[in-house]
Amino acid sequence: MKKVCLLVLFTFSCIALVAQNSADAYLDKVVAQFRNAPGVSASFTLKGDTQSGIYMQGALKMKGEKFSLETNDMTTWYDGKTMWSYAASMQEVNITEPTRQELVEINPYMLLDSYKQSFTAVELKSAHKGERSFALTPTKRNTSVKQIILTVATATMSPISFEIIGNNNNRMLVAITNYNDKNVIPDTAFTFDAAKYKGVTIVDLR
Repeated sequence: MKKVCLLVLFTFSCIALVAQNSADAYLDKVVAQFRNAPGVSASFTLKGDTQSGIYMQGALKMKGEKFSLETNDMTTWYDGKTMWSYAASMQEVNITEPTRQELVEINPYMLLDSYKQSFTAVELKSAHKGERSFALTPTKRNTSVKQIILTVATATMSPISFEIIGNNNNRMLVAITNYNDKNVIPDTAFTFDAAKYKGVTIVDLR
C-alpha cells in the first residue's frame, strides 16, 4: 500500500513538473516576442475590487528595458537606469534610480520579463477560446502578492490581462487593449523633456 501511495505521489509530481515546464516554454516565447519588438504600445485599465475602489486608465510605451507610462494623474519615464515621475497635480518631477522590485510594481510587463526569478508558472484551463491563462505563484513567502493570473491571446502571443491577488485576497485587474508590437519608438520617448514642463519643481532623489 505504501508503495502504491508513493507511486501515485510520484506520478502527480511528474504531471505538475511537465505542466510547469510547458508553461515556462510558452511564456518564454511571449517574453521573447515583446522583448525583441522594435517598440510596443498599448492602452490599459487598472481596476481594483469593490473594497479598494481603484480605477485608472492609461497608455504604455516600451522598448527593451525602457518604458513610459501615462495616466491622468501621473506620467513616468524610464530609460533603463533613471526614472522620472511627474505628478500633474503637484507640478513636481521626482528623479530616482529604481530597484528591480520597484519597476515590477510599476510596470507589469517587467514582472513577466523576470517571472522565472520570482515565480513558478502553471497553465490553467482557459475560460475563453483563443486565450491561455497561467498562474504565477511567488517562490518567496515575504511578498504582498499571493498569485498572479496572466492571460495571453494565442493569436498574437501578447498579454491581455494581469489579475493580481494579494495576501489579503484583494484583487486588482490590469486589462491590456490596443496592443501593437510593430512600433518604432525613439529613445527620447523614455526620458523627461524639461522643455515641455517649464516651471515644474524637480526633486532629485538619487
